[in-house]
Amino acid sequence: MINIKNLTLKVDNLILFDNANIAIPKNKITVLVGSNGTGKTTLLKVISGIIKPQKINIEKKYKELFYLPQRIKYPKGITLFEYIESSFYKQNWKWFINNDEKEKINEVLKLLELEEKKNTLIDNLSSGELQKANIALALVANADILLLDEPTSNMDLINQIKVLDILKKLVKNGLTCVIVLHDINLSSSYGDYFIGLGKDNKIIQKEKNDFFTSEILKEIYGINFKVVNNDEDFHVQIFN
Repeated sequence: MINIKNLTLKVDNLILFDNANIAIPKNKITVLVGSNGTGKTTLLKVISGIIKPQKINIEKKYKELFYLPQRIKYPKGITLFEYIESSFYKQNWKWFINNDEKEKINEVLKLLELEEKKNTLIDNLSSGELQKANIALALVANADILLLDEPTSNMDLINQIKVLDILKKLVKNGLTCVIVLHDINLSSSYGDYFIGLGKDNKIIQKEKNDFFTSEILKEIYGINFKVVNNDEDFHVQIFN
């Protein structure tokens, strides 16, 4: 779906990418992992077009892209439904939505289990509900690729699982997701494809079973890991 070649990018005299080649597969959850400062958020901004690298050759095959940053400023005093319908105004520069568009919003809210919250002020939504609301914006906009920067941050475990379950379901129905996650075990449970960004411009890209090895994780993070991977159990432990 996205093929990046010869990506070179320097920020404040720090080389984040040096002639890098990166591939994002279609209809999968691709997880970006690595320590802070290795370029995960920057890569999302490069893909979305927010950051223009010094050098890049990029091939994109999608209809609509939706980028969700880690921090968002939400408008005050509007309901969830009004927040979602704002997507139509941004797309088409108009002042009202028609019945078909209203029905689409209702369908998306039902899909994300938010229909009972449609008249709730977004100020009163939980962090998990807000993230689902942002995913609803992407679906209303007909995005077929989602770029999500730490979509489960500041959530309890139950809400993290709920949001990731929704993303997994959406991918099965034809979407592509690229997400930044810091929890290794949560990443391994939901990711299909992994891009590890390490220090010194190290980039490792592999499917789950090939990615989660002690050797590869040490290359990315610089510390020792133990990976338990068999038919009955899969988890990652840190040890020194």
